[in-house]
Amino acid sequence: MPAGKRSDSLAVLEVAPRAAKVMLASASPFQIQRVNASTLAEQADDPVTALRTLLAAQPLGTREVGLLFGREAFSLRTLELPSSVPKEIASMLELQLGKLTPYPRAEILSAWTVVGSFREGYTTVLLAIARKTLIQGVLQFLKTKGLTAQWVGVSTEGLEAWRARSQLAAVVPEGQLLAVIDIDFASTDCVILSHTGQLLFTHSITLGYEQLANSEQAKLRWVGELVRLPRILLHEDVKGQIGRGLVTGVSAGLEPLVEQLTTQWGVAMELVDALKPFAPSGAVEKSVQAHRVSYTALAGLMASGKPPRIDLIPEEARMSQTLRVRSTHLARLAGSLTAILVLAAVLYLERIVILSGYLKELSDRLASVEQTSQEVVRRRGQMQQIRDWLDPAAGPLELLQAVAVAAGSDLTVTQVSYNGPGEVKIRGTAQAVQLPYAFVDRLKAGGSFASAPSCYVANNKTTGSRGAEFEIVCGRSAGESS
Repeated sequence: MPAGKRSDSLAVLEVAPRAAKVMLASASPFQIQRVNASTLAEQADDPVTALRTLLAAQPLGTREVGLLFGREAFSLRTLELPSSVPKEIASMLELQLGKLTPYPRAEILSAWTVVGSFREGYTTVLLAIARKTLIQGVLQFLKTKGLTAQWVGVSTEGLEAWRARSQLAAVVPEGQLLAVIDIDFASTDCVILSHTGQLLFTHSITLGYEQLANSEQAKLRWVGELVRLPRILLHEDVKGQIGRGLVTGVSAGLEPLVEQLTTQWGVAMELVDALKPFAPSGAVEKSVQAHRVSYTALAGLMASGKPPRIDLIPEEARMSQTLRVRSTHLARLAGSLTAILVLAAVLYLERIVILSGYLKELSDRLASVEQTSQEVVRRRGQMQQIRDWLDPAAGPLELLQAVAVAAGSDLTVTQVSYNGPGEVKIRGTAQAVQLPYAFVDRLKAGGSFASAPSCYVANNKTTGSRGAEFEIVCGRSAGESS
């Protein structure tokens, strides 16, 4: 469906040589809101004329739309190519285009979609070819009406989508084919689908309801064309036999033709109201009956919610569309960024004013709290020192006891300096220079100094007849200083 601008409804146009149609519908849930059509007399053959009349009666304003062309405006070919690589397939089709159409390459538009792979190493594709002047002429006219086509598709894909959305998923057994015959105002489109609903083949007949309702000769030609269809399928190497047929579109009063086709094919044929699965309103049904055109392809494609796989929009239109979308996005982005920057600047200035006020308030509070906090820190240090001194395990008595136990008869302690749990200095004399070192080992083995981070002889000197004077420094463990 058209992307980009959003509106209350989606709009898709279908253009054929003698008819133009429009369908408007809501996307979610899908509901057909309006349909309208314009047809031309048999002598006329100008899709722009029919489209001009339609848009005069049903103006759409300025918006984006989808654009379908009738099957008879295209050359559709099913080709089997010896490759499964998309780039190689595209190159092969580019070479085949010159053989499949009498027009120069510059005068045609083409697009393709993969049908499937029915044997190893080969890919079957559906190739669509159309005159560039036809599509460009319609696109230019739509532009004058303020309408932008998002894609250009083939109505045949709409029939495939209609079958998938009309709850007819199990109409033929596996291996058999389903024929969907869509009778339009001036043409008939017949698609052949696999039992899973995959599009395998398409055939167009330049006879529609207008001729069938007024000419017996047209009826005979119409039946004759369809009777030949199974043989055409064999020639095109489409595997399987037709197991059932659905006739839709404008079929009022054509029941005898359907019965005749049933006899010729020998399979069950069923007349189906194309819009019935989508529960149209009474106003929509009246409009359908008044115009005598088929809305099957439009309803199927719009109900699918996806654009067609085959898109023949000209490259220059696609580029213009891309540039327009990008420029719109850039303009929106620039506007959004401008608004964001203005808002950010306002918020930034507001924050500066608020934070300046907070900063002044905090400065005033800090000035009044600073003295109190310093006093609290000082008193906290004092309290910690008091706790350390009151700890029996870390007290001087415990320490003096440990020194007394470690000292021997050959060593005299003359001074113990206790500077709190952080450091203890022991001075004294010993009968020999090596005795202070043994004293340090005994201190370390004791309880008070067992986990001391360091305990060493800081000074040890001989004094002659008196032996040696020493100074020992011992640190206290973290556990003891708590």
